[in-house]
Parts: sequence; C-alpha cells; structure tokens
Amino acid sequence: MNVDKILDRKYQMTDAGKIDTIRELYTVFSPNVNLEALKKSDFFPALEQMMEPVLDVPDERSPQVMAYWAKRGMVKEFHGYDEPTDWDDYEAKTGYRWKAEEHRVIQNEHRIWTSFVPVSAFAPANRQKKYPVVFALHGACNNIFLVEGWGFVQEAARREWIVIIPSLELDEFVLDILEQAKKLYPVDTERVYAAGFSYGGWASNRLGNQHPEVFAAVAPCGTAMDNGFIEGFDDDREPLPPFDGVPRALAKNICMPIINVYGECDGNRFPIYDFRGKAFGLSHMERPEDIVEGINCWARVNDAEEIRIEDVMALKGKNDISQAEREVGLPLPEDCRKTYVADGVTYHRMDLKSRDGVVRVRLLAEMNIPHWPTPEMVRQIFEFFAHFKRDGKSGKSIYTD
Repeated sequence: MNVDKILDRKYQMTDAGKIDTIRELYTVFSPNVNLEALKKSDFFPALEQMMEPVLDVPDERSPQVMAYWAKRGMVKEFHGYDEPTDWDDYEAKTGYRWKAEEHRVIQNEHRIWTSFVPVSAFAPANRQKKYPVVFALHGACNNIFLVEGWGFVQEAARREWIVIIPSLELDEFVLDILEQAKKLYPVDTERVYAAGFSYGGWASNRLGNQHPEVFAAVAPCGTAMDNGFIEGFDDDREPLPPFDGVPRALAKNICMPIINVYGECDGNRFPIYDFRGKAFGLSHMERPEDIVEGINCWARVNDAEEIRIEDVMALKGKNDISQAEREVGLPLPEDCRKTYVADGVTYHRMDLKSRDGVVRVRLLAEMNIPHWPTPEMVRQIFEFFAHFKRDGKSGKSIYTD
C-alpha cells in the first residue's frame, strides 16, 4: 500500500477551479493532525475509495464519472444548468441578494442541482415504491461535484436512496428543488433528510431549525450545533435572510432529530471544557458555554435533558472517567456513550435521549481528524436517518427501531 501516492492525488476544491491534494487537508490546512498515525492505519485507503469519483480532476460529466455511478446502480442527472438564478425576484421576496460583482461564485449564477436515483426506481415493477431522499449540501464555494467524493451518494446507492446536491442552499431554493424532484422521481415525502459539511453543515442545521415539518432528520457536520440564529448577511457564499433563532419545532411541539459529526482537529473543539476562543468553523463561539448551549438548544427541541456547564467543567483533570468523557468533554451515562474504531480512527458516539428513551440527539467525535468528511461519518449519518420519518399529516417525528 503506497499511502504517499494516495496523499498526492488531486481534486478540484472550488467552483473557480482551485486544485488541492489530499495531503494538504492533513498538513497545510490542519497542521495539528498526527499524519503518521493515520498513515499507519487503514484510513487513507478508505478515504481514497470514498473520494474516487472526484480524484485526479475528471469533469463531472466525463464518461468515467457517469460509468462509476452506473456501476453502482445510480442514475446521475443534471438540472438547472440552463436556468439563470433570478436574484431580482429573490431580493424582492427577502430583501437580500447575491452580489455577483463582488463575489464570483460561478454556480450561484444558475439554479443548479444534481440528482442520483437508484436504477430500480425506473423499473415498472417498482411503480408504487417510494424512496427516501437526502439533500447533501456543499461547503463554502466548493463545487457541487466535490460532494460526490464525500460518501453520501455511495451510501445511498448501497441503501437505494435518492441523493440531491443543490448548488444553492438557501431555504427557498432547497424547498423548490424538493417540489421539482417530487414531480420527477418517486420521493418518499415522509423520509426527506438534510445533511452537509462545513457551510453545508451549517445550512442543514438551519434547515432543521426552520422547517422541521419537511425534514425527518438533519446532519450538520464539520460545524457546530446551534439554534441557527442569524441577522442576515451577504458574503461570498449566499445571501441569507434573518432567522430569529427560535426553533420552529418547539412551536409545533414536534421533535427534530439531529446527528452532528465533528473532527477533533477541526477548530480544537474537543475536549469541550478546554475550548477557548474563536476558531475555524466556530466563528460565533468563544467559550465552552457556547458549545454546550448549542447542544442544549437541540436537547430542548427533542425533549432531552440538558447538559449542565458545571458538569462539563468538572470533568477537567478527573482520572476516574471514561475515555469518551475525557476526550470529548461531555458528562453522559454509560449507556449514552460508546468508543470504537473504524478505518483506524477512534470515534466517540455521545447520545442524548429524549424522555421516551429514544436517541434523537447524537454527537460523533472523530479523533485526530481535520475539517474534512470521513467514510464513517456518512455511514453513521445514514444509519441514524434510517430510524426516523415524518408523519405527513401531523408532522410528528416517528421513530422505528
């Protein structure tokens, strides 16, 4: 196994054409990663397999990419490339617009989205069958092709689910794409999910706060859980209208399940009791209290017991606690934490149970991992999603064992 050969493989990071290598993710961008430890494990071969569709910069419409997905039983289709984004209309509705003259984000110019649908969905014998849908949301200025290397579509292919990757992650556009998809494909409207990484993770967090009646569960990754509050701003990503930070699920008296996956070397978030200052991906968080409150806002949504900051801080310096409590910094009962190894990486799974005993809030901490998806991240997201659906009439969250 030539790990260095894997590390030197290239991919296109942004829609403006910026090219990076895998090695840069674990060195230049994240110098605190123990690269040698990862090189001695099974991690990089697993990562290469996950990223295979986008490595060595093939075009997203290239024959090898289309063949890659066809071999896995997925039909890849392109939408909106000839439909310019009407920012005048968006501004009229929201008061915000994307300033193209200041921020050249090419994919914002059209209402682009890519779909991946199992071949079986087109078979006459499955005419009555409905398929779960996952919206996979990209990071800031990432091209949407890059998301094909994040594992979402591969796992969906294994389970025969639909994946939609939109170029614009604003609520209005995501919901509009969902309506279009329902006309084109056999969408199970009770099993629609939103997941994303980095800015896409933050966007899925926001969607879950604003539209719990639409999404059965959300998975914000590479970002922190919070209440989605924003006053509204224009930047190099997307023009976001204000949100008051009051989760709509509370007003509707319905749960909104969430799984949050985060790397230890991404902003030095863990252990929580040692978190200090603003860091990459956590620009609005400065203290351990901020992270704990973000978790608690979702505990309230899902009728789970909140975490006390005093109990978090009391873990510091203790020797008689579990590895998970020490390395993550969350005080949880033994049946709500699990430490295991996948692809050579140590993971701590931390759960908050609702009063009915169902885990609706899950945090997965990845040790020695930077700001980048992992194969296990996606496996855990889909496994979590598979337990939840949204009742089409009442909007209530339904858990299946």
